This record gives sequence, structure tokens and C-alpha cells, in this order.
Amino acid sequence: MKRARQTFALFFACVTAAIVGCAASNPSPDASRNQVTLPVAVDARAITDGARGTLVAIVFISHECPISNAMAPDLIALAQSCRARGVAFHLVHASAWVDDATIAKHSADFDLAGAMIVETDRTHALVIATGATITPEAVLLRLDGNGGFDRLYLGRVNDLYAAIGRRRAQATTNDFSDAIDAALTGRPIALNAPKAVGCFIEPLSPSSR
Repeated sequence: MKRARQTFALFFACVTAAIVGCAASNPSPDASRNQVTLPVAVDARAITDGARGTLVAIVFISHECPISNAMAPDLIALAQSCRARGVAFHLVHASAWVDDATIAKHSADFDLAGAMIVETDRTHALVIATGATITPEAVLLRLDGNGGFDRLYLGRVNDLYAAIGRRRAQATTNDFSDAIDAALTGRPIALNAPKAVGCFIEPLSPSSR
């Protein structure tokens, strides 16, 4: 698959009004747990306006998707690995209607709080721009320094699930981590679009964008 080239100028001119001026409404942290940071919405320009050559890893999830939830330990390990390798990591709820309290409870229940920043894509800005259709689904971008990017990878995080209802005891291949390793060392990504197994991201109605 050819690397997909994306630019944001026209798209974000349409969604800026829905994003700019929003402030996070963080629920009070449970004293027994680490606090999780919950931006109200992803400003995708903030993700893509990095220096030329910067790698950005994104995993789209849903609190209602059993496969996303089953993969929580793998996502925590992936976030830690990305941090160690200097790769920006974003865990993004791909839902227009999930509220901050639900995300906070989900993050605490699955030990995501404190392990990473959990974000939302309520306008589907990133979903549309990256081409994601499934949760969980991983995307690796290389920024061009001008608000655009090369999409290097779009697919599964790993092979924990061979298919719906067919879960392995543990993953045998870690496709997304391998793709990140290849990108960091300048090698071709051997498999850059392995099919993700999970829950479909429900498209927004035009009035919701």
C-alpha cells in the first residue's frame, strides 16, 4: 500500500470552531488512583504540527468495544515503549458522544490512568484524516513539518485476536511495534496494513461534524 499523504488545511478550517475555545472538564480524581488527563477533544493540528520527521503513534479505541478493552495491557506496554523510543503516543476514543466521566471511569478500570494521556476525537477529525475505521486500530504518521503527514501504517496493534470471538492467550506478533521499529531505523515496514479486528467506528452524521 502506498503511503497515504494527507493535508489538513481545508478540513480543519471547517472544524476549528468546534475545537478552539474548548476547555477540559476533568472529573475530580479518585484519591486511590492516578489522575488521567482528559482533553475535551483532539486538536489534530496540535498532533500534526510537529517538526519534520517526527513519528506519531495513534491507537483508536472505544470503551464499549470488548476487543479494545481486552487489549488494555498491550496498549499500556506500547505507550511505555513509545515513550522510551521518543515516539509521541496518543490513545484516542473515537466517539462523538462519550463523556469525560465515562472516559475517566474506563481509564481507571483498565489502569490506563497515569500510563498515558487519553483523548477524544468527538468531531472525527483524526478518524477521517487517517482513514481509521475500527477500534482498536493503530496509525503511524511521519510529520512533514507543515501540518501534513505521511501515513506509514494503518492496521492492527497485534494479533491477540485472529478474528471476532477468536482470542489467543497472548499475541504472537506485534505488528504496530515492529512498524515503529522499522520507521525509527529507516527500514521498510514489512506489513503496513494488517487488517484490524474489532468494532466499527460509527460515522458521524453531517450535523454532528
